[in-house]
Amino acid sequence: MNEVKRKHEEFDYVKLFDTNPELLTPSQEDLACELQLTALGDWVPLRFNLDNDLWLKNKAVMDSNGWWRPFQPKAGIKNDRDCVLIYGMEGDEPTTITGLSQWYEKLGRWPSENEFCFPTSAQKELTVCKEVFDYFDPLGRTFLIKLNAGGFYPMHRDHYYLTRDTVRLIAFLGDCNQTLEWEVDGRRRTIFANTVYYVDTRKEHRLHAWETTDTAMVVMNVKKDWRTMMKILTKIRS
Repeated sequence: MNEVKRKHEEFDYVKLFDTNPELLTPSQEDLACELQLTALGDWVPLRFNLDNDLWLKNKAVMDSNGWWRPFQPKAGIKNDRDCVLIYGMEGDEPTTITGLSQWYEKLGRWPSENEFCFPTSAQKELTVCKEVFDYFDPLGRTFLIKLNAGGFYPMHRDHYYLTRDTVRLIAFLGDCNQTLEWEVDGRRRTIFANTVYYVDTRKEHRLHAWETTDTAMVVMNVKKDWRTMMKILTKIRS
């Protein structure tokens, strides 16, 4: 699937399909998983208890180790957001680059999210998410991110096709609803404090932060297969 990780505007999908149809032809499992996720919705809270006091202790460790790095910085664009890599490539450190576009420049190819399956030294320090990590093991590319005052993601989609190999879970640490504005598919979403969500990032979405606080998010890529669908179903918060 590496070829379809590029910017959407660069693609002639008809030409890509004619050249390599298996890249864009969904399997039966793809269709089943995507249909199940569509039935659930695009902003689905899950039953995990994330302890805010524990998160603040974890954050103090991230701070003291100096692990925070600018997330996907772009020349000429001010965007106050920082990250710590939690699962990456073999040998990665918490400070290793996290953006796929940066990895493309480094490798000369677009890696799969599932290639980033090796925990960095920060993983064991993020104990607030241990239950989540254990439950959805193995994880793909996963990172802790904080948006400071003025930090943002412009409107975008993470996937345009049904053959994506992972789905996105996001753990919101602290009372993000007071500091973050998330919009998915044209609707602003309510964030329950210290909660994990399945978020349908195939839909257009954006987020902005209005102030600098102790809140953060853990963005997780989990393997898209039927077993993962059953795990998500089991944990839906009713």
